[in-house]
Amino acid sequence: MEKQLKNLRARMIDTKAVTFTRMHKNEVWKAVNRDTSSKINDHFSKGMQKKFPALLTYLTLLILLVGTVFFAASESGILQDNQSANVHSMTEEELYNNLWQSASLIKNPSDEEKIRSIALSYLANYDNWKISNREAVYKEQPAILAQGRITEGYFEKMTFSLWIEPDTGLPLNFVIRNQKSSILEEFTLPNGSLAKVEQQK
Repeated sequence: MEKQLKNLRARMIDTKAVTFTRMHKNEVWKAVNRDTSSKINDHFSKGMQKKFPALLTYLTLLILLVGTVFFAASESGILQDNQSANVHSMTEEELYNNLWQSASLIKNPSDEEKIRSIALSYLANYDNWKISNREAVYKEQPAILAQGRITEGYFEKMTFSLWIEPDTGLPLNFVIRNQKSSILEEFTLPNGSLAKVEQQK
């Protein structure tokens, strides 16, 4: 027994007696590859952890920038959907004619006269005004905003703004302002007039 133990000890010390088979080599390669891939993954994870906050910040800024551009474009009228473009795509001449004809829809003679007066006095000369916003809103009512300047008469050098309901052509509100933007004259369509006209259609 003692002799066998000596032989075993001698074999364990003698490196020449140790042999490596293909199976041993494969196990060694697997261990090396596992260690290498885990180091690569650790390096990648650490890199992503460092860069992720910066990437998230850039992505957020990009989304905000794109949203701001779209909002500005829609507010300035660059982006219009087809439906709204069809509803409000009228010329200054068509707007004038619609306003003039809308006066006959009003049952009150004084309001009818005032509407015709606005059309003749302020919109008859197309050089003095323009449609400034086809997608305006007046008191939650869709409107077309026309703005211009007064070149003669008592209100010379003053400006006016006119909100017109696109379907009926009725003036929702008409305002004359001086150079300090103070209101000098104002006409507002009486409450219920628009509803009555729309019921008659």
